[in-house]
Amino acid sequence: MPIFRFKLLTSAGKVDRGVVELPFTDNSPAIRYLERQGGVVIDIKRFGPFMSWLTKLATQGFSRVKRPELAEFFNNMAMLLGAGVPVMSAMDEIMQEIKNPMLLMTLKFMRTDIEGGQTFGEALSRHPKVFNPLVQYMCRIGEETGMLDQMAKKSAEHLENIEEIIGGTKRALIYPAFIFAVVVGACFFWFYFVVPKITKLFVDMGVAIPTATKIIIWISNWFQLYFGWTLIGVIGTIFFMGYVRRNSTRVRYIMDVILLRVPIFSTIIETSIIARITEYLGILIGAGVGVVRTLEIITDSMSNLVYKGRLILVQDSVKNGNPLSDSLKSAEALHPFAVRMVSVGEQTGRIEEQTEYVAKLYRDKLSALVEVLGKTLEPAMLVFMGVVFGAIFAGLMLPIYDMIGKL
Repeated sequence: MPIFRFKLLTSAGKVDRGVVELPFTDNSPAIRYLERQGGVVIDIKRFGPFMSWLTKLATQGFSRVKRPELAEFFNNMAMLLGAGVPVMSAMDEIMQEIKNPMLLMTLKFMRTDIEGGQTFGEALSRHPKVFNPLVQYMCRIGEETGMLDQMAKKSAEHLENIEEIIGGTKRALIYPAFIFAVVVGACFFWFYFVVPKITKLFVDMGVAIPTATKIIIWISNWFQLYFGWTLIGVIGTIFFMGYVRRNSTRVRYIMDVILLRVPIFSTIIETSIIARITEYLGILIGAGVGVVRTLEIITDSMSNLVYKGRLILVQDSVKNGNPLSDSLKSAEALHPFAVRMVSVGEQTGRIEEQTEYVAKLYRDKLSALVEVLGKTLEPAMLVFMGVVFGAIFAGLMLPIYDMIGKL
């Protein structure tokens, strides 16, 4: 959608400036849309394609609405709606406390949509980059059944659970990378700044240099000559691979396959994915959404292409009349234990409770894996660092010992 830059004179006499993404091609409907919030549009300009891209990069790339912020919004909505406060009044009350400018702007436009006759769920659906499909469905069902406050509460719990799953996965994957970066940084400092000075001292003193020290000096010379270019090449490769992954489905699939075969990390990734699948199953089926539609929503939200393909197979199998548990088992979309729990839920008519139990179990398992990984990697990396710097220190001390021995 086009991006508009606007300047709005509010009813309080203040000038409000900002940018907004609207489904209009010219200024007139955009002006009417903005003025429905209250105030007068002083100036408005539609950005071209390049400026729109830059604006989206800035607003959506660096000022995203975080899940905890959304969870807090839905928790507050649930509390106010449960107390009998109308939707519009509840939103007005909550907007006074919102700090995130993107979320505040989104809520303002939602309020305008609701004033124009749309429901709360329909207003949510106009902002798919902020509110995921599951939240949209739950709020629509809540409005249809007169239980919007309960569905808002469930939406908040869902967002908190997903944040726990994704946050745990990120911590598990980022921690080793951080430790590795620290080791590389320390090695760079030694080889780039310390070793050359000690080497110069050896040369000035005419000390015989043993093989181990020559290797350290060679590594230091390499750092002096090529480290900068190598670092640029590595960073460039990372950005290039990220670009290729975003734009090539085949490359993305291959990378996802590799990630699911890396020891330890594959367990973390699979645990995270299964926790998300069962989380979605429990909430959507419990809210009355059909199994096929539930699977479609889960498939659309799945970023891992390997599991996305497996879920498509599950959809096809269910459409052909097979039970959900059998379809999940044949496609290997869940671990055997999770499949058995889904099967028990189908047989007893309590699939919502069973899948919620499995989701909690896998969230706890993910937290335990992250904790164990941190406790395991920390001493291992300390030993590795000790070996590396011990070798450097020993290599630098050998010429000194030789010199002392000849005195």
